[in-house]
Amino acid sequence: MESERRLPRISPGDFSEFEVHLDLEGITLFGKLGNISEEGLCFLGEDDLLSDEIESQVLGSIVWAKGTKRLFFEGTVMWTQNSKIKNVIYHIAGIQFLEKINLTDSMLARSLEIK
Repeated sequence: MESERRLPRISPGDFSEFEVHLDLEGITLFGKLGNISEEGLCFLGEDDLLSDEIESQVLGSIVWAKGTKRLFFEGTVMWTQNSKIKNVIYHIAGIQFLEKINLTDSMLARSLEIK
């Protein structure tokens, strides 16, 4: 059964002020935020360390620019793929949150910038 989103997935053209940190069995992965909803996010990394981790649980955080704010989450790696975005190869992973999160005002404001 597919659940309905209360809010749309946010995927603006530039989420540059947000970083995503994932802790996978003691290894911290650093990446970019591709998109986000209350149920999960898309992690854009430069290392292919998640492709063998489907259904693995991760601890993570979304970090605002200059570390001004941090949102912690627990999630499960649901899928991975490779994709070329603006001439850069990214290793992408879909992370489903174990518990839905409330998106912050700054993230919601980003959704209004989508053109």
